[in-house]
Amino acid sequence: MKHILITGGPTNEAIDKVMTITNMSTGSLSCQLAHAAREAGDQVTLILHHSVLRSARFAAYGLGEDPDVHVVSIDSCQDMLDALHGQAESGKRFDVIIHAAAVGDYRPAFTFRMEDMADELADEILKSGCLDREALAALILKTMTDPQCKVRDDSKISSYEPHLTTKLTLTTKIISNLRDWFPDALLIGCKLLENVSHEELWAVAQRLCRKNRMDYIMANDLAELNRGSSVRYLVNADGFTGQLLNAEGGISLTDYAKENWF
Repeated sequence: MKHILITGGPTNEAIDKVMTITNMSTGSLSCQLAHAAREAGDQVTLILHHSVLRSARFAAYGLGEDPDVHVVSIDSCQDMLDALHGQAESGKRFDVIIHAAAVGDYRPAFTFRMEDMADELADEILKSGCLDREALAALILKTMTDPQCKVRDDSKISSYEPHLTTKLTLTTKIISNLRDWFPDALLIGCKLLENVSHEELWAVAQRLCRKNRMDYIMANDLAELNRGSSVRYLVNADGFTGQLLNAEGGISLTDYAKENWF
């Protein structure tokens, strides 16, 4: 019996106590893989966005009632990071980790009204008396990066702000921590691009694999997905392996996982 850890679903990043930034991930891939791992007789730890836990697919697979499936519910990127780190710190050994979650690339840093930002910028420019274009641009950027006119986000922001703007910042790249946290596990990640050649898709996935010391990346194209194709191209540090998963007439991802990972 192997111990499998799978992440899945989107992440939510709060703008205020009501609004969030999220993505379209449903977590269906993670549920399919968890079901396949259980069919192979393995124990599964699932770290999933709470929306996935309420989905029909999750219920249909009976994952919530299975004693050999441990579920951790998360909301944000930081929640998922903390949950993974917690599993690593627990001392439990995982044979395979599939990081299939669609973790948001950005989170809100702060929110402001454009009219307030315009006033603050005008004040700063007038105070500086600066006429040099490069210096003026630097002043504007510095002000916009950390302005005084931030809107409080510890409650609900008004619904009647015509020029409300949110400044985004990058989230932590969870995949970069996995090899350090789980040095002995088989690590599998995912990469989604859109409207690129297969060669570019494979090259990006290969770089991701090398940079983060992953064993495999399952790469796919959103344009193909929107056309009804769920093909995933299996890439390792040497490039495209030649393995097409879910291709018409070929092996399914779940069957491949059962034969090679679970």
